Amino acid sequence: MSQNRPVLLAVLALLVAAPATQAVAAGSLGTDSAPHPERALGVDAGPATSDSVAARQSASIDAAAQQNTSNYLGINDDAVETAGYQEAGLNVGGAVQRDVAALRGEYASLTFEQRYGNTTGTSARTALLREEVGRLGERVQQLELRRNRLLDDYNAGEIDAEEFLRELAAIDTTARAVDDQFTRIRGAAGLELSSDLDTKMDNLDGDLLSLRGPVRGQVGAAMAGERPSVPVYAVTSQTGIVLSSAERSQYHREAYLGQNREQVGPDRFVTDDSPNGVVTAVSRTTELYPWVSSNSRSGPSVEGIGNTSIYFVELRHPHGSLNTYLDGRTESPFREVQTKSLEDVPLTATTNSSQGVDLTVNRTHATGPMQISVRDNLTGDALEANVTVNGADVGSTGDDGDLWTLTPKQAARIEVTTSDDRTVRERFFAN
Repeated sequence: MSQNRPVLLAVLALLVAAPATQAVAAGSLGTDSAPHPERALGVDAGPATSDSVAARQSASIDAAAQQNTSNYLGINDDAVETAGYQEAGLNVGGAVQRDVAALRGEYASLTFEQRYGNTTGTSARTALLREEVGRLGERVQQLELRRNRLLDDYNAGEIDAEEFLRELAAIDTTARAVDDQFTRIRGAAGLELSSDLDTKMDNLDGDLLSLRGPVRGQVGAAMAGERPSVPVYAVTSQTGIVLSSAERSQYHREAYLGQNREQVGPDRFVTDDSPNGVVTAVSRTTELYPWVSSNSRSGPSVEGIGNTSIYFVELRHPHGSLNTYLDGRTESPFREVQTKSLEDVPLTATTNSSQGVDLTVNRTHATGPMQISVRDNLTGDALEANVTVNGADVGSTGDDGDLWTLTPKQAARIEVTTSDDRTVRERFFAN
């Protein structure tokens, strides 16, 4: 915990001691069998054939997506429930939630380690291990239910974007704490850990994928005052969440589409030619991400998760890295994390001039990074200007005349106003 919040210690100690909510989810996000038109994969330089993405997954292809870079998992336009900007910064409530989640996880781990160390006999220790893994399984279900309700409330307009991100950050911290508890269980048990319990924890790790992510981690750190504030663009559907951020020299994006994961059914990646599913998973990744596959600097690194139908694929390419999680039952990616260098990502530039000011928008795809550049029309000198996107204040270009922000979903209305009240506007449609 940061030293600038010692006054919270007493409160946090009381909260840690309080019992956790005992509600258990009936199923994780993504088990809903009702059809939602939310599967999308942005186009890259490779062609999308009729029997690959569109036909096999009923997924639409964004025809105007950025070329010569990685495809991206996204929510179809007609499935979008909410989309907008939020600046995540210091937030006392968020800091408390985050610290409580971390302390509860640490307390639970220490309690287990002490109990396990004081327990003798193979049978008693095995029973304790099963009890602890079972408790953590219920904890994961509680987090899934909490996430589902949060998404419903946000889509219904019952909570605002700030509260939505605050809750996502708290769930992220709790999910990381649960994962840490799995690691500590393995460390405490060593060779005494049975293979079925080890596999069960791996399976639960697969469920934790939808509950955490790099952008959520940035939000939590910003709310706790551990880093500067971070701009976030969020898009949601009934079962999907996309979060993106641009900071310093890096762009981060995480996407989860619950509809692309099924809890029951055959693993279609497992075939006679690919008995463990890995070869088929690699082939499917090549179809979905042809540019990345063709320009890979390392990988693909492929790993099946437990005995689930989830396959983790990692690729590094000239613009950054791609981590995608495919479900063998749907043959679709349901979870994706991308990181790109802002210096390397390809951009499409448009310029509009008015009142002696040039506004250049260097953009990518919807939810992707976007650079706003403001210059004097005659001298070419950089101009400091306030920037709004779709009515949201996203910052200032500063002394260098440039500002990195995020491309909105669908219609984009850019407006910049210089210090001497000269205004230039630009409009476009991002997909």
